Amino acid sequence: MNKENRTLNEALVQASFFLHKHGIDPDLARYYWMELFEWDLTHLVKMLHQPISNTMVADYKLALRRIVGHEPIQYITGKAYFMGQYYRVTPATLIPREETQGLIQRGVAYLSNQSTAQVLDIGTGSGIIAINMKMTRPKDQVWAVDISPEAIEVAKINAKERQIEIHFRCSNLLDKIEKDQTFDLVLANLPYIGYEEMDYMDESVKRFEPSQALYAGNDGMDLYKLLASKLDAHMKQSSLAVFEFGFRQGEKMLQLFKKYFPKDTVWIEQDLSGNDRYLMLKKA
Repeated sequence: MNKENRTLNEALVQASFFLHKHGIDPDLARYYWMELFEWDLTHLVKMLHQPISNTMVADYKLALRRIVGHEPIQYITGKAYFMGQYYRVTPATLIPREETQGLIQRGVAYLSNQSTAQVLDIGTGSGIIAINMKMTRPKDQVWAVDISPEAIEVAKINAKERQIEIHFRCSNLLDKIEKDQTFDLVLANLPYIGYEEMDYMDESVKRFEPSQALYAGNDGMDLYKLLASKLDAHMKQSSLAVFEFGFRQGEKMLQLFKKYFPKDTVWIEQDLSGNDRYLMLKKA
């Protein structure tokens, strides 16, 4: 990739061969270019047969070397796309997944008849849940907690860039929430992968995403067990909690929260792929 006056198309063709050689879909060459340089498809097509700078080629080549080493493109660029916007991410935060949209959508739908609400996001990571709730419902008071101070700093930056106010706390679950503070809506996407599932994880996830934000004991249920035992004191009457979990954990989640909330309504809902994904807890 050191050829002078190389066109973008030539660089992409060579990148495709490089990716294919390392067992990665060669069609991703265009996607990686667009992500790295923040180009849309229209601009890429327009520039396809134009010469590109050696600096851009060198940066692209370095990124591809990191990619074939299983590093996610989101950590290379420092940003990830979620619900129509880019958010800052670092190795201290998880890369947003599509399934989390369903958690936010359910929360927004539940509050549709309330003018204002108190909302809590537990395990906020990069802040995407709290931020999307606040952007959708600006009058709500939103709190967001995470055990990682590094993740909280990333979330604060994401909120500041959107000029929205969220009450961030570095907290192990509910520890830093006032004992008498209650919420209309509680959302959580806690670590839910069990150590016994590590062999099934993508190499990029195991090597680069934060283990503290992924794993929760042998069966992946440790944090939800702890949360279930403490949550009731922070929920208002007729409030709702929505939790995202692993698609094999539906029955365990159902049994766990029915144990701690025997008088309330608890049920499971599916994601767009038809997998059990969200536990819904409605206070009586």
